[in-house]
Amino acid sequence: MIRYEATYEGQVLPFAPVVPEDDLLHANEADAPFNRVETYLLGFNVPEADINCNIYLLWHPALATMSAHVFVNRGALRFGHQLESAYFNEHLYLPAAEGPSRFALELGSLTMDIAIAEPLERLTISMNDVARGFALDLESRALLPPVGRPGGKHFTQLMHNRGELTLAGEHFAIDSRYVRDRSWGYQRPEQPEDTPPYRWITGWDDTGDGFVIAWLDTAMMGDAYASWRTEEAHARAANKWEHGGATPSVTLRSGWISKNGEPRAVRSVTIACEADADDPRMTRAIVLEVTDAAGDRHKLRAAVRQSYPKMYWGTMLTWMHLIELDWDGRPGHGDLMDTFSHWHMKG
Repeated sequence: MIRYEATYEGQVLPFAPVVPEDDLLHANEADAPFNRVETYLLGFNVPEADINCNIYLLWHPALATMSAHVFVNRGALRFGHQLESAYFNEHLYLPAAEGPSRFALELGSLTMDIAIAEPLERLTISMNDVARGFALDLESRALLPPVGRPGGKHFTQLMHNRGELTLAGEHFAIDSRYVRDRSWGYQRPEQPEDTPPYRWITGWDDTGDGFVIAWLDTAMMGDAYASWRTEEAHARAANKWEHGGATPSVTLRSGWISKNGEPRAVRSVTIACEADADDPRMTRAIVLEVTDAAGDRHKLRAAVRQSYPKMYWGTMLTWMHLIELDWDGRPGHGDLMDTFSHWHMKG
């Protein structure tokens, strides 16, 4: 194992307000650039079976097209390719669903219906792929209020999922948590970005608290990005996961953690990461010591249960990890997502 440690900190910025209309598909501006996007990231897990699901809808409103994917992984293992998933379905060129609150799509043999039943409170997801023995019936209800990223046009929210999954003809009950992600008004360029690896981690405990932290990891690749450890690099730090709004610092991009149901901004995080000896980009375990805006400290210990490489674009690889969590002694779960471009892989 390779072990490295770094501290990322920044100013405390107010959360952007979130209103119910933000949970609905937005009208397209007449002068929107072609790479303007709007997204929903949804999903669920069945921790006792090491099942993790990711659902992603992405609109290109100026082009009147969209893409959509759903994948389900099963097993405590490392997948070598996204096509090794227990179920994988992705269509990159679809006519844009008009919404604004219900999205009915066909992805080959899969029918998908996603409804924002009560904005910021309740979503429903129905999927059926008889030919491949896959079905999903899910209701997702808010456990915490949505937290708006500083600068706006983005929020994350801890949800409670209940429903049923059929995977390769086998049935599973779903009763677990997940952090959903919602964005609009971004420009999503596809060129590779020569920035430190962009990482974000989401998690929850069994009491109903959660967290989301995003950072540029200047330590993951040794000294390759040592020059980014100063504020002078801030102007270069913009990336396709953000829309150009304020960030706490050049390395700490955004973050919140809740205590007794109250989301608080993250002031600093010290990260100790254990990676494979043959590839420092592959995380096996991670520990975060978080200080929130109120000065309270939280210790999050996460062990990776499952790793999966997802090509969100042809120029962007995201290693997605299902994690088992210890949050100050309380059990929980979550997702760790590590994003790499051509610049991180070619060396």
